[in-house]
Amino acid sequence: MERKNREYHILIIYDIVQDRRRTKFAEFLNGYGYRIQKSCFEAVISKKLYKKMKKEVPRFLDREEDSIRIYRLTDNCSISHYGIPCATNAKRYEIL
Repeated sequence: MERKNREYHILIIYDIVQDRRRTKFAEFLNGYGYRIQKSCFEAVISKKLYKKMKKEVPRFLDREEDSIRIYRLTDNCSISHYGIPCATNAKRYEIL
């Protein structure tokens, strides 16, 4: 189910072998969301930005050695966070 105003809550996780490609990809993702772990970003973005991002992602990937996963979370999902929250996420989740 889509969120209000067609916003998507997404989670991007990646395993990119080469340092330079990994750094470039992290810089790219900073334009969409926030780093929540070393190889994990989350964002709340419009449907239009979501489609744009998905179109651009493959250029950062070596299909022989890397993996990038994008999860679009629905209203039915539940997110629990343990430990120190990222400042941008503090109001969004229940901190356990």
